[in-house]
Amino acid sequence: MNVKVEKSILRRLLRDARRVAILSASLLSIATARAAENAYTNHAGNVVSGVVVALDARTTTISNEMETVALPLSIFPEPERRRIAADFVLRQGGAGKIDILRVPAEVKRAVEGAEKAMARSRKRAEMGLCSKEESDAFCEKSKSALQSYLDKQVESGAITPVERKALGH
Repeated sequence: MNVKVEKSILRRLLRDARRVAILSASLLSIATARAAENAYTNHAGNVVSGVVVALDARTTTISNEMETVALPLSIFPEPERRRIAADFVLRQGGAGKIDILRVPAEVKRAVEGAEKAMARSRKRAEMGLCSKEESDAFCEKSKSALQSYLDKQVESGAITPVERKALGH
C-alpha cells in the first residue's frame, strides 16, 4: 500500500477515535447529571437514587431499577426533603399539589391568593360582570406580578429553582 494512503487512513482513524472519546465523555457527563438529579443524600451521607413515586407528610417512596423503598422523611436533611417534594410534584404534573411542597408559608399564600384572584376574575367575566378582555388583562398582570415575586424568592434563596418550577408559574 502507498505510504500516503496509509498516513491518510491513520489520520482518519485518529480523528474518529477522538470523536468517539468526546462522545463517550459527553454521554458519561449526561448520565452523571441525570443520576445526580434523582439522588438524595440522608443525614448519614448515604445516597438513595431513584424516582419519587409517593410522598406524604412522613414518608417517601423511591423507586429505581432494582427496588422500591419507603423511607421516613426524617432521615433526610431539610434541603433534601424540599427537593424530594419538588421532584414529586413535578413528576405528578404539579396541578393542585402546592400543599406537598415545603416552601415558606408566605410563598404558598402568595401563589394561592393570585390563583384565587385570577379564578374570581374569570368567574366575573363568565357572569357578565366584566368583559373577557378585562379579565384576561387582569390575569396577565396578576401572573406577571406572581412570576416577578417568585423570581425574587429564588434570588433570595427562600425557594429553589426546582420549587419555583413545581409551583407552575
